[in-house]
Amino acid sequence: MKFLRDSVLSRFSLKLIAVLLSISFISGCTANDPPPWKLCEDTQIKPNAAKTELPSTDHLVVYLDTSASMAGYVSPNGGDQFAVAPDGRTVFSKTLIELRNVVTLLAPQPSVSVRRVDVGVSEDLMPDSKLSEAALTRGFFNGSQTDLAGAIRKFSEPLVKNDENKNPPRFHILVTDGVQSTKQSNADTVCDKGSDSFCVKKQLLELLGKGWSGTILGVRGEFNGNVYSEINGRPVPFSSKKDAAQFRPFFLYIFSPDVAALEKLTVSLKQRLGEIVKNQADLREYSLGADYTTGAATIEAQSSDKDFIEVKKEQKEGANPRLTVKIDLDTESKGEKQFTAAVKIPWSNHAESGGTPDEVLTLIKWELVRIPYKAEEKGLRYPTFKLVKQEIKDGNAVLTFSGQWLRDSGTPEWGMYRLTGKFDMDKPALPWIRAWSTDVDTTPENGNRILYLESSLGNLWRNKSLENYVVADTCVRVGEK
Repeated sequence: MKFLRDSVLSRFSLKLIAVLLSISFISGCTANDPPPWKLCEDTQIKPNAAKTELPSTDHLVVYLDTSASMAGYVSPNGGDQFAVAPDGRTVFSKTLIELRNVVTLLAPQPSVSVRRVDVGVSEDLMPDSKLSEAALTRGFFNGSQTDLAGAIRKFSEPLVKNDENKNPPRFHILVTDGVQSTKQSNADTVCDKGSDSFCVKKQLLELLGKGWSGTILGVRGEFNGNVYSEINGRPVPFSSKKDAAQFRPFFLYIFSPDVAALEKLTVSLKQRLGEIVKNQADLREYSLGADYTTGAATIEAQSSDKDFIEVKKEQKEGANPRLTVKIDLDTESKGEKQFTAAVKIPWSNHAESGGTPDEVLTLIKWELVRIPYKAEEKGLRYPTFKLVKQEIKDGNAVLTFSGQWLRDSGTPEWGMYRLTGKFDMDKPALPWIRAWSTDVDTTPENGNRILYLESSLGNLWRNKSLENYVVADTCVRVGEK
C-alpha cells in the first residue's frame, strides 16, 4: 500500500511541476523581469495613415487673384525692368508660366482652366493661355476686391454648374498675395467686409475636415507698384528693386480631394519653382496633410550619472527605438539622477521646405506617458521617471529625463512609458509665416510683408491629418539597476 501511495504522489508531483512550468512559460516573465515591448508598441500610432482619395474629375483650376495690388508683381511692358532675371521677367511671372508647364508632367494629364478672383469668382472658364497673358501684362490685374474665401469655397463644387457629374476638379491652385478684401459682408463664407482673415481660415479648415489635403507654397519675388492698404483705403507705393531682402511674398494655395495626386503635383511644382527661386528661404511650404517624416526617429542617450542610472538602446532598421533604463536603489538617499537623449528626426522634403530643422522642432511637443501593464499590487513599488527639460541643439531635440527610487517598502517593479513627439496645437504657425506677416499696411516699410497673414494661416494644424501625427515614438522600460 505504501508503494502504491508513494507512486500516486510521485505522479501527482510530476503533473504539478509540469503545470507550474507551463504557467511560467505562458506568462513569460516574473515580477523582476521587464514587461514585454509589445505592451507599449501595441499603443503606437502608425506613421503613415491611409491616404484618402475622394471622387474627382480630371481637371485643374487656377484661381487667379486679379486685384490691382497684384499688378506690382509683373514688370511693366516696355518700362523700367526691375526683375533680377536678365529676361526682365519677375519670379511671379515665371511662376504663372510654370503652372502651365508642370501640368504636362502629371499622369493622367488634367484639363486646365483659369478663373478670375476679384469682387467674386468668375463662372466663365478661361483657357490656360491666360496664365501666359497674365504673366506679361500688368493690365490683367485691375480688380477692386479679392474674395479669397469665396474662391476656396468653390474648390469643392463641380467645374460647371448643373453638370450631371457632381464631383469637383482634382486640383485647385489659388494664386494670390493672401489678402482678403471685400466691400460688403458675405453670409455664404461668413466674411465681414474689409480684410476678414478669419473667414479664409474657416474655409480652409472646412475643406480639411472633409478629408481634403492641401499645401500652401509661399514665394518671395520682385515688386514695383501700389499695395492698397486695407486699414486706411489708400494706395501705398512700394518697390523692392532688386534687393532680395525686400521681395514681397505671394502664395499658391494648392488643394485636392486626392492626397496621392496632390503629393505628385506639389513635388513637381516645388522642383520647378526651385529653379526660379535661387534662395531657398524665398520658397517655403506649409503642408497640411503630407508626411513630415520619412521614417523612424533615432535616439542617442547619454548619462552623466552612470553609477546610478544606466540606459540601453535597441533599434531595428526602420523600427521605432526602444530604451531600457535601470536606476540604482541608492537613489533613495542620493536623490534623483538624470540622463539626456538626443532625438534625430528624418524630416521629409515637406518639412525641410517649412524651415530649418531647429525651426520645425519648435513646433513639436514632447510627452511622456506611463502605460499601466498590470494591476497595481500591494507589496510592489515603482520608480519615478519624468521628462524634465526639452531643448533644441544642432537640429536635434535634446530631452532630459530624471529617475529615482523613493524610500518605500515593497518589491521594486518595472515601469513602462511611451515617449511621443507631436505638433503642438498651441503653436500658431511656422516661423516663416510669422516673419512674413504684418498688422500694419499703411507704410512702405511693411511692403515686404502681408497683412494679417498669420491670422489667415495660423493654427491650421488643428485638422485631423495633423492633430495626431507622430513625428517620433519611443517605448521606455524603467526598472532596478
